[in-house]
Amino acid sequence: MSDQINTTKGFYFSTRDLLVMAVLAALGGVTSTYVNAISDAVHAALGFAGGSQWAAGLHVIWIVLAMGILKKSGVGTLTGILKGVVELMSGNSHGVIILLVDLVAGMLVDFGFLLFRQKRHLLPYLVGGGLATASNVLVFQLFATIPINILGLTAIFILLFVALISGIIFAGFLPYLLVNALAKAGVVKAPEQPLYGRKIGWYILLGFLVIAILVFVFLKISFQGPDAITIDGAVETPYEYSDKTLERNPVTREMDANGVMSEYSGFSLSEIINHANPHPNADMLLIEATDGYAFLISFDELTENENILLVKQGKGNDASFNVVGPESSKAWVRNVSNLTVIISEGLTIVYPSGAKSNFDPDEWKTDMDSTQVDLPGGSKKLQGVPVWKIIDQNLDGEDPTSVIFKSLDDALTLEWSKFEGNDDLRVFTVIEEEGIAYALAEMSGNVLIYPFLEIIID
Repeated sequence: MSDQINTTKGFYFSTRDLLVMAVLAALGGVTSTYVNAISDAVHAALGFAGGSQWAAGLHVIWIVLAMGILKKSGVGTLTGILKGVVELMSGNSHGVIILLVDLVAGMLVDFGFLLFRQKRHLLPYLVGGGLATASNVLVFQLFATIPINILGLTAIFILLFVALISGIIFAGFLPYLLVNALAKAGVVKAPEQPLYGRKIGWYILLGFLVIAILVFVFLKISFQGPDAITIDGAVETPYEYSDKTLERNPVTREMDANGVMSEYSGFSLSEIINHANPHPNADMLLIEATDGYAFLISFDELTENENILLVKQGKGNDASFNVVGPESSKAWVRNVSNLTVIISEGLTIVYPSGAKSNFDPDEWKTDMDSTQVDLPGGSKKLQGVPVWKIIDQNLDGEDPTSVIFKSLDDALTLEWSKFEGNDDLRVFTVIEEEGIAYALAEMSGNVLIYPFLEIIID
């Protein structure tokens, strides 16, 4: 392969190249939510160390496929960036950090292929896929609560190893087989001689490395936690909490972190909330982060789960408060800025038989996904549950024809066929000053009705 740059006129990426990258990035971004759900389910069932990373390679397979089809330097990185944008727009719970995760993964796919002249062989796929998949563990650890002990280091190494094996299998060997099968079928045809030499590939990768460093610095600055956390809402004595506020010694808990037991040292979140004297009817706690991410946990879990801690990580400008220990991994929130105590209002569900039930957001934590919802007062990042799942749990063989969403002065009637098995239409929990309200909206953010108080199944 020549190291000279081809001087043929034209753009580096053709229209076909861009189309292939866009399609594969979109597929990767959309399927990541389902991969996470499957991964969490298997980890919860088996509970083996590093279980959360067994399917990590399935997140990277799309980037490697783009590289395997086009075999052009920069394809991996650009596909990774596009995939990150899709995941961010679809409400990925990691927020903007997912952009850096996919950017680094794409760069390592490019790097793995650049190391080898023969890009059609298996080895570039294995190296690129394995390194790219394992990198997600390290990138997340740069922003996550890292337990500073030998258990924590062991956890990181186990996660790295499991992710590496997953990448070799799912993001290395599998796309190699797929690309070769597509080539034999005549569906894809890579150029015999690359249009650009390896030298320009290293220049492109160096440029993306500079971009990745700038993104990392920007995120670290943006995610610096506040010096104190505001505790307010349905409390008698709101206050600002810092690690010097309560004269108590920190407690240490050993808990499961991504499939590996690790130690965390911090202060009981329940005691921190009780110091504000919450209202007797308060039943929910909203945890908000500096990047806009938020998650609800119930007072029942807060009081019964002694592992829920507020942990301070880092020192000086790099310090941040992080919530660890809730049952749902989505409630492990980094860079906490505000804790809001809430008295929730019930959402009544009326079934054709006349039976009634109440919607409790806390019961649906594992089914929630977040997205930006276009509310009248502005866009908010909210957690939502598919409507059909809420309704289906108590149907008892009944065959509904329509669903009515009723507010104080309005009602929206939709056919049941629009909901059945449809994860796009969701009930989103909206936190307001006076309590909780509910919105029916699509994952795109489009609101159908807000607020509503009752779901009537006909």
